[in-house]
Amino acid sequence: MLSMLRKIPFLGQLKPKDLREVHKISKIREYGPGEIIFTKAQSANQMFVVLSGRIKIFTHSGGKKRKTFAYLEPGDFFGEMALLEGKSRSASAEAVSYSRLLVITNTEFRKLLMNDPELTMYLMKTVCARLRKANEAIEGMMFRNILGRVAQALTELGRRGRKIRGGIELNEHYTQQELADLVGTTREPLTRALSTLRRVQLIESSDGRYFIKDPVKLGAIGLV
Repeated sequence: MLSMLRKIPFLGQLKPKDLREVHKISKIREYGPGEIIFTKAQSANQMFVVLSGRIKIFTHSGGKKRKTFAYLEPGDFFGEMALLEGKSRSASAEAVSYSRLLVITNTEFRKLLMNDPELTMYLMKTVCARLRKANEAIEGMMFRNILGRVAQALTELGRRGRKIRGGIELNEHYTQQELADLVGTTREPLTRALSTLRRVQLIESSDGRYFIKDPVKLGAIGLV
């Protein structure tokens, strides 16, 4: 278990003594596909680290519409913002696939930050990166058309993809509804945008597995 924790970027910042302490005080919880971890506006007293599986961070935008903010993979952490602010959750979290999470309580989380300045700096950098990404998403919603937003979303997902055949294959399968929620649109305009990207030979897809044939050109469309 300790060797696994050392491989997690967030916890890898800790000194060996503190890492052993995390191992003692943390718990592992398992969630099945579609199981809710917490909901928006719920009180917060824990943060989570993804050990395996995939987690979706989302919110409802009215009615049945959803906006997905991020898909988290092993090594990512979430739920820390509400602990730092001392407020309720600002979004909901759901397991997309069978997932194992390391759970750290609010009290222990604060102890970790107070005892390790390097961990605090790492946390601040991560939060700043997430805020920057959120600003880019807001800018995209305001100024980019659907095609540009879809290209931007696929480019972002591709950052963790596998480089093969001169392109990038996304690590996970994504349904059209999942992509629509990520872009902040409905399935019909998403389908049209994906068809356009296939027609100009920038992407390929089969059974929810997407392959970016030309990452540079796709990224350029995402900036328009």
